[in-house]
Amino acid sequence: MGIYFIPMGIFIEDLLNFGNLIDAELEFKLRPSDIKRAYNSLDFEIKDSLLIIIVRKKVLFLNKSTEVRLSEGDATTKKERESQRQWVFFKILSRNGLQEVLKTPGFTLEGEKLGMDVMPIVILTETYEKIPKQFKDKLLINRYRIGKDSLSVFFKFEK
Repeated sequence: MGIYFIPMGIFIEDLLNFGNLIDAELEFKLRPSDIKRAYNSLDFEIKDSLLIIIVRKKVLFLNKSTEVRLSEGDATTKKERESQRQWVFFKILSRNGLQEVLKTPGFTLEGEKLGMDVMPIVILTETYEKIPKQFKDKLLINRYRIGKDSLSVFFKFEK
């Protein structure tokens, strides 16, 4: 599936002794196919440390595709407590198809950055399923990184 714990590991004993989680960090490695499962109207590629969102449209009898190219930029993240959305914000390198991406729920524009809610992707993972339900709402996005073949999102547990 492509989702891994950081090597230090988190065990149920740590969850029961919540104090042990203060410095713990979970890494979710999200492959383009994982992102596609959550946002199935779009296609995704990751190459050269860029996230590429591919928008496909039918124009008469032809399929037309445009790409929105994104990079990490300053790797801004944000959690909306009331909606439980957890956002990562990318620097926009190309704007072709951006308006189509923004029509998809889970994407937003803040200034010159495109935000993507990662929780629809994270909740589909096996790792998320293993977290006891009383701690799922305590996940707090900490940072993210675009790797060679995956988008890594890192979470800590908030008090």
